[in-house]
Amino acid sequence: MLCYSITSSKSLFTSILILLINISALAQKTDVVILNNGDKITGEVKYLRVGILTYKTDNMETVEIQWNKIKSIETKNFFEVEVSDGRVFYGSISPSHDEGMMTVNGVTIDHNLFMKYIARINRIKESFWDILDGYIKLGFSFTKASQVGQLSLGGSAKYRTKIYFSELSLNSVITTTEKEPTSSKNDLSLSYQFNLANEWFAAGIASLQENSELGIKLRTSLGGGLGNNFIQSQNQWLYTLAGLSINREVKTDQSEAIFNVEALINAQYQLFKYDHPKANFLTYIYVFPSLSDLGRYRFNYNAQLSWEIFLDFYWDLTFYFEYDNSPQTENSSQSDYRIDTSIKYEF
Repeated sequence: MLCYSITSSKSLFTSILILLINISALAQKTDVVILNNGDKITGEVKYLRVGILTYKTDNMETVEIQWNKIKSIETKNFFEVEVSDGRVFYGSISPSHDEGMMTVNGVTIDHNLFMKYIARINRIKESFWDILDGYIKLGFSFTKASQVGQLSLGGSAKYRTKIYFSELSLNSVITTTEKEPTSSKNDLSLSYQFNLANEWFAAGIASLQENSELGIKLRTSLGGGLGNNFIQSQNQWLYTLAGLSINREVKTDQSEAIFNVEALINAQYQLFKYDHPKANFLTYIYVFPSLSDLGRYRFNYNAQLSWEIFLDFYWDLTFYFEYDNSPQTENSSQSDYRIDTSIKYEF
């Protein structure tokens, strides 16, 4: 009986081992990327963003390949391919017979596309974690002579599908001095974009803001509008947005809340450099002309430069300026600005 049991166990073990080997063989990466220098890489195409193709190789190492160094791609998986003029195609990808082009094999028709005009490639039916990206950053400074200390932290999480794009962001700056009360600026926002035809999109924005320098204890805002992607290429992106915003302001010197209705105007520009070291320049402005308090207006401006130190870690330089021509808190400043540096990690 013991001999039979051992034999049965060996047979069972052998069967499981064969099954695992077969499953492993089926799970091997079968996508093929050929570079301009002739190198061939087998693996799995994840996505293309800002001129960088993220690719998981057979040995499970994830690499980033500059798009202009790729000659061809072949994959049987289903992708969403977006070109710089906003058109979107769906299907598997194969090499084209024409130089500098690739073929998107749709269900009923194939499309030959110029590779230099491909703006984005997304894998269809990816998991939540595959299409979630963002960053976290932290900065600190202290000057002995002035006894001024500043702590800044921030983060962003972005989630994109073929239909919509959403982003949750947080930024906080706390400044301490020897003689003045501690000042703070905190911003939490959630934005949402729903893609429409011909590069148009509908957007919604919800935010919470505190700024002691401007006398804002809490500003709660909810707005939305229509926008357009004027430029959408492999290394730059420009969009504008116009709509309405409603906010509720609680000032530091009063308990009663004030409600405001404002127009919303937003423009954002982003420029990417993906040769090593990678760099990213982002600038945007929000303008809020008041409709319930005519003559009042405010705006937020932000410029941010990120420079890669080593893999996924960046040195970040940020300039921020906020202005309100008619602050509602007595003795508060009309403007607030800062320049800070931090270390940022992108995921």
